Amino acid sequence: MPAPADGFIGLAADQNETVEALRRYAEFWKIPNKPVNKIPSKDVDTIFCSGRPEQAFDGKKVVISPSGAEDAARIAQNYGLTVTTGIRMISLPVSPEAQVSIQTQTYDFQGSQIESVIASKGHAVLSRIRGRDTYLLSIDLVGAYNQLMSGLDDEPHPRFRFVTKLRGSYNLIPRFVRNRAFRDPAGLEKLREETIAPMECLRLIFLASIVKASGRAVPFVGFWRRGKDYALAVTHDVETREGLENGCMRLYDVEQKLHVRSTWNVPSNRYPLSNDILSKLAVAGELGAHDTRHDGRLVLASFDAKVKRVGECRTTLEQLSGKEVRGFRSPLLQHSQELVEALGKAGYTHDSSIPSWEILSPTSLGPHGIGTVFPFIASGIVEVPVSLPQDHQLLRVVGLQASESIELLHKFSHWISSLGGACVLLVHPDYDFGLPENQDEYRKLLEVFTQDPKCGTMTLAEIARWWSYRDRVSWNLENGRMQVNMADGHLGPVADEIQVRLATDYDDRTGLRTEPIS
Repeated sequence: MPAPADGFIGLAADQNETVEALRRYAEFWKIPNKPVNKIPSKDVDTIFCSGRPEQAFDGKKVVISPSGAEDAARIAQNYGLTVTTGIRMISLPVSPEAQVSIQTQTYDFQGSQIESVIASKGHAVLSRIRGRDTYLLSIDLVGAYNQLMSGLDDEPHPRFRFVTKLRGSYNLIPRFVRNRAFRDPAGLEKLREETIAPMECLRLIFLASIVKASGRAVPFVGFWRRGKDYALAVTHDVETREGLENGCMRLYDVEQKLHVRSTWNVPSNRYPLSNDILSKLAVAGELGAHDTRHDGRLVLASFDAKVKRVGECRTTLEQLSGKEVRGFRSPLLQHSQELVEALGKAGYTHDSSIPSWEILSPTSLGPHGIGTVFPFIASGIVEVPVSLPQDHQLLRVVGLQASESIELLHKFSHWISSLGGACVLLVHPDYDFGLPENQDEYRKLLEVFTQDPKCGTMTLAEIARWWSYRDRVSWNLENGRMQVNMADGHLGPVADEIQVRLATDYDDRTGLRTEPIS
């Protein structure tokens, strides 16, 4: 096994925003990193550059990711190569059992003086300049990252804006009419790994490139508590009084028997709320805020109006249940950067309003998503994406039966679990799974997770707390031993549950090789 890297990964770019994007890649894996200017310090062995570096970085191993077409042409000229561009599907294994993919712009460098190090279907993803410790990526990692993160905003379609301006609410339109308008049976074909989690392909390329270029084992922090390979959060958006008083109790009964604690997202002013039911749900799991009226207008409101609405919702639910509410789920999975900032100002700590990918966004009237199955932090808020297709999309948009939906959800959850991601399940008590005849189907859906000892079942708040804790973790090698630290100097009660692993190698046929070291 290669010796573990004991220094920092240098991050180089000509703009601070670009360095920050590279830092987010490194921080996802929790790889120690520092920005590099002209002369890197002695504790930096490998440098990751976005764009052609202005200096040689002599004596260092360098990975260069082109920053657009013009930069790729300059890189090719600098090393006596040619370059061609195009849109290509990149697929790489994470392990022998799972792969990740992204369809993106590529810059294909060619010449006798380069050799392929990592390839996807014969296409070089990472190449090495012969006789040098210089490596070239065929993908603009920063540009691709920024494009995916633009999914934080789901621009409302003009037709959606028109409907929300009508007197009353979109809810006045009969449900069967809304379901028929959104029906898209062919949408199921678009549910693929390159639409659900392209970010995971980019993150893998970042780590694999550093492992191959450095020639050293690279330590990284595991995603979940020691002994758990992936996470599950069961969540419910309770849209109607019928759903609260009847559907919730049927789902609740199944979950109690399986010892599942879930998150119940409730609108505060749409229908009469029962203190007893809210308290019961809050004790069994937790309550999340689901706006005030669920009228589709939240994303169109001014910033101050957003803060007021989400704040009123949280206050009302806390008063009725007697429990703290710090999580939010927007109606219709509406989301925007401004809404995230409004949640922070209103006292929330986490949000779960952004889908990894959904077949049809009711707001933009097209497919949409953030492209990751892992939590991330935006404007101080922990975002926990809805990573699995929600029941409404499968039952109403695609038109599947409950049993068919379960089969599909199990298929995608198996893939997400193989990546170590968070399986975030959204089941409405107002739809098919909340009916008496489907309680057994709901039990079958959950049992796959409850019977897996590698699954860590958590509420959304618990996932957010863990991810916030992990975000503050750092590590260093001291006298050959791994030492875990916290940014604020306090390890906390779950310090022993942090696990550091070694990425020892990457093979484009079998994936990343890792082993635990703490």
